[in-house]
Amino acid sequence: MQAIAKARFVRTSPRKARLVIDAIRGKEVNEALAILKFTPNKAAKLIEKVVKSAAANAENNFHMNGDSLKVAVAMVDGGPLTKRVRYAPMGRGYRMVKRTSHITIAVEEMEVAPSKRARKQPVAKVAAPAKPAAKVKAAPAAKAAPAEKPAPKARATKAKAAEVVSAPAEEKKPRTRAKAVKPKAEAEAKPKVVKEAEVKPEAVAEVKPEVVAEAQSEPEAETQTQDESTGGE
Repeated sequence: MQAIAKARFVRTSPRKARLVIDAIRGKEVNEALAILKFTPNKAAKLIEKVVKSAAANAENNFHMNGDSLKVAVAMVDGGPLTKRVRYAPMGRGYRMVKRTSHITIAVEEMEVAPSKRARKQPVAKVAAPAKPAAKVKAAPAAKAAPAEKPAPKARATKAKAAEVVSAPAEEKKPRTRAKAVKPKAEAEAKPKVVKEAEVKPEAVAEVKPEVVAEAQSEPEAETQTQDESTGGE
């Protein structure tokens, strides 16, 4: 929304006024007033009044912030001419044209902070897509490298499985130690049996002669009994 102020039929030529008004077009109101204050021109004072009037309209009628106003429109139009005659020698008269101007100033409230942020955000947005592009290019290389490493992982898993399998065997060793006590007792008992076995052959060896003697004596007894039986007959 714009607040407009006009000064009509101002007693100055449009050409002279345009030289001044071009210097304040698009500037902030405070800056424009400072420029007009130090411009040594009659039109500068007339334009300064119009700028102040436009700023007052914006603050009072449209409730705008006076510190955030800028000159949106600044133009000078030509007004009606006043013709006069200047006397010249030999009964002649020179024509005099007195020009007038219509000065129009429009101010509007500017949003300084949002405009600056809006300029910074596009720069960040443009820079942000460039970084993901570099990451996307690096990503395939990173994925290709792991594709070649599944075999070492499988070997590692096999090694771990072997360790896991060997671990229980080591854990079972204490149980076998408890069982190993029995073979010792049997080993201690076996030598006794062996000794007995060693003793038996001696006994057998000692007994064998007697058995042989008995075996020999038995036929003699049989022969005697036969002789007795025959003698009795």
